Amino acid sequence: MVQVPYRDKAQQNMAEPERGEEALVFGNAPPGGDKDDVQFKVNYDLALKCLGGFGPWQKRIFFLLCLPIAINTFPLFAIVFIAFEPDFHCRVPEASFSGLNATPAELLNVTIPWELRDGEWKRSQCKRYSYNLPNGALYATYRDFVEAHPVANRTQIKCDQGYDYDTSEYKSTVVADWDLVCDNSWKVSMAKSVWFAGFMVGALFGGHAADRWGRRPVLLASLVGCYVAGIACAFSPNYIAFIAFRFFIAASTMVYSLAAFVMTQELVSADKRSFVGMVIWIFFALAYSLLAGIAYFIRTWMWLQIAITMPILFFISFWWLIPESPRWLISRNRYKEAAAILRKAAEVAKVTMPEEVFYDAIPLTQVEEKNPNEKKLYTFVDLFSTPNLRKWTINIFFNWIVNTLVYYGISLNTSALSGNMYLNFALSGLVEIPAYLISILLLNKFGRRWPLCLLLLFGGVACIVAFFIPKHLGWMTTTLAMTGKFCITATFGIIYIFSAEIFPTVVRQIGIGMSSMSARVGGIAAPFVNLLGRHWAPMPYVIFGGASIAAGLLVLLLPETAGRKLPGTIDEGENFAKEEGIVDED
Repeated sequence: MVQVPYRDKAQQNMAEPERGEEALVFGNAPPGGDKDDVQFKVNYDLALKCLGGFGPWQKRIFFLLCLPIAINTFPLFAIVFIAFEPDFHCRVPEASFSGLNATPAELLNVTIPWELRDGEWKRSQCKRYSYNLPNGALYATYRDFVEAHPVANRTQIKCDQGYDYDTSEYKSTVVADWDLVCDNSWKVSMAKSVWFAGFMVGALFGGHAADRWGRRPVLLASLVGCYVAGIACAFSPNYIAFIAFRFFIAASTMVYSLAAFVMTQELVSADKRSFVGMVIWIFFALAYSLLAGIAYFIRTWMWLQIAITMPILFFISFWWLIPESPRWLISRNRYKEAAAILRKAAEVAKVTMPEEVFYDAIPLTQVEEKNPNEKKLYTFVDLFSTPNLRKWTINIFFNWIVNTLVYYGISLNTSALSGNMYLNFALSGLVEIPAYLISILLLNKFGRRWPLCLLLLFGGVACIVAFFIPKHLGWMTTTLAMTGKFCITATFGIIYIFSAEIFPTVVRQIGIGMSSMSARVGGIAAPFVNLLGRHWAPMPYVIFGGASIAAGLLVLLLPETAGRKLPGTIDEGENFAKEEGIVDED
């Protein structure tokens, strides 16, 4: 759930209570009115009753907004193919062996050593044999050379002449172009982690930008930025430029995904928000799988980068197809623009918008006016202000970190699974669709705590067992890894809802925001955890599985929230679910 990286930050809007900004008052009395006695408002809730909570107008705009959110998967997961590591070995100075009468296989035997990796003897990828041969001392036959230089007497050195890569799978990748192997293999993981750092920056500034300047201009500006950075990335002259451009792509991607997601939530009625939020991730999963097909036909990383960037040109045309969010316009007192959009919406929906939507008067005596100084300003520190809330906050943060770690760890490591890489990648995306749907059914029937616990435990066990299956049963390894992906995708939706219900209302938005920020730690760490597989192949999945099991057990220390009145204050949150016996009485 493309946990699409924006998936954590943007979903905050689904948990917000109805606040009434849809009925913002403004001083513009209709003919015959008195501005001193009456205030007027654009009543968006009443407009939705006429348009429908998810009517034809909303559906049209919703579909268009789903498209840029969905293709967020392209730059996010394309690194699996762009930075694919082909088989390789040290390049040898062929001129030194030009006089040796040997076949290519025999030449490898005298230049590249064998080594034991993952229980199998394979050609070394990072070392070669070095011979101190005087000029003209090369033997005429392969047999004579081997007898004169037995394996036990040969000197092994690191590759000093570059590398030769197998181009049968991919004609070009950034790994092969810039030799990101052996001592430089960590740079691939760094490129993936820099992407999540870009996500973090986009999440920090994207929401503020959309709130200040509007959803539509921020959406379009970030799409333009993503397109420019995406094309520039395809022509990166070196590794530093490549990761710099990907950082800007990630930040732009987060900004436009966040703006688009917020718009979808603001278009519909409250009872439709969960539904449209779930449908978005189905689009995300379909685009995830589509990327496998694109990468299958485009085997050069530069052209693949261009191919996944070009669709953004189409989305820039949305400036003329998608209106600004009426809710945001109303919140900024730009009621004339909001009214014009709603009238056009009524034409699309073929309904008549009553004038009460635009001239719904409220006597001044009924307008709630509160002194902002009377309200306490809450910060993230309040999440740790009481014993029980402090324990639950740390528990929830850990759960978000684990969810992101495992989700992206598995998604970015599909090339390590047995079988066809493209098929495995497509399955990894398709498996998310039933996961999203089943998580909703589990929430409604069994609550929050036990489904989250069991899915984390089951997914963790599947990950650990996956890489201890004998290699000749590769299909079983892939099946278990996909089972782990299914479970972690389902838990993403559950932990979000669970968290929103545990945090008291006064710090709920802060709690979800901090949870989302903590989740980025898992995304940044995931590529480096995968890098441990070079030392012991099962290690990444053992870590993913162990972390999932630990998080699943810790979930049992959280209170069940299904069917309960949500806590409003810090005190109510501290005493929440006291009857379950999992809170401190003191």
